[in-house]
Amino acid sequence: MPSKFMQTMAAAFLALAGAGLAAAPLTDYGAIAKSSDTTQRPGAMVWMDLLTDDVAAASRFYAEVFGWSVERSDDGGYAYATLDGRPVAAIAAYEDDLGEVEGLWIPSFAVADVDRAAAAVTANGGSVLEPPEDLAGRGRYVLVADPAGAVLMLLRASGGDPKPAEAAKRWLWSELWTDDVPAATAFYEAVLGYRTVAVRDGDGSAFQVMGRDQRPYASVVESPLPGVEPAWLAYLLVDDVDKTARKVLKAGGAVLVPPQRDGFNEDVAIVADPTGGVFALQQRRAK
Repeated sequence: MPSKFMQTMAAAFLALAGAGLAAAPLTDYGAIAKSSDTTQRPGAMVWMDLLTDDVAAASRFYAEVFGWSVERSDDGGYAYATLDGRPVAAIAAYEDDLGEVEGLWIPSFAVADVDRAAAAVTANGGSVLEPPEDLAGRGRYVLVADPAGAVLMLLRASGGDPKPAEAAKRWLWSELWTDDVPAATAFYEAVLGYRTVAVRDGDGSAFQVMGRDQRPYASVVESPLPGVEPAWLAYLLVDDVDKTARKVLKAGGAVLVPPQRDGFNEDVAIVADPTGGVFALQQRRAK
């Protein structure tokens, strides 16, 4: 991924921290979990942030398609989404001077020590796009890119980390598309303490599953589409992939990969919101 793109992402993420907004920085960006459980889950994907050039349009889309309740900041540059009272995602504006750019979903992975994790990123060939910083109400974070350029955030939340998704319309999983799978797994093992296991689905397709503490947290595959830069693809759990894909189209989004059955007998599709934020839908079927 070109260095110019990484610089763009670093500048864009300043908006989330308040530097790119016309108004004063927010005093509370919202917790990633709201419960009495303060358990930390290092290595888990615990949060998603959408960077977009149109926070209002993105907010309307996710409210219409998934029923998220979205609370926007006074200046409209930031939004905090919940579902049934539980935090689910944040939506932040790119800086105005970046022009028209597509939306990008960025996953956050939990770490015990953000500064130490940032040092591990650079020591293992990755890039720190924005130095470690405290985000009011959220915790301490650092925005980074792996050696191939895939962007992610490492986060130590102020409270506990959310439990794995059990209900529809919440984030279920994150998958890394990359050109060099062995290099990617080596990097994430060093930074996040993962162990990697090779897995084959019912169709015989192979991919790598990364996890720690006997829990699977993310997968890595060789980019299945030509010309796609390395990136993280997050999966949103839904009750019905076909119905949700139709709702995506009706709300102004796009279906990039139509609903289909995967090798684990689960329905999946890849879609994009009206601002270009790409993510996947997944429907679990009874075994």
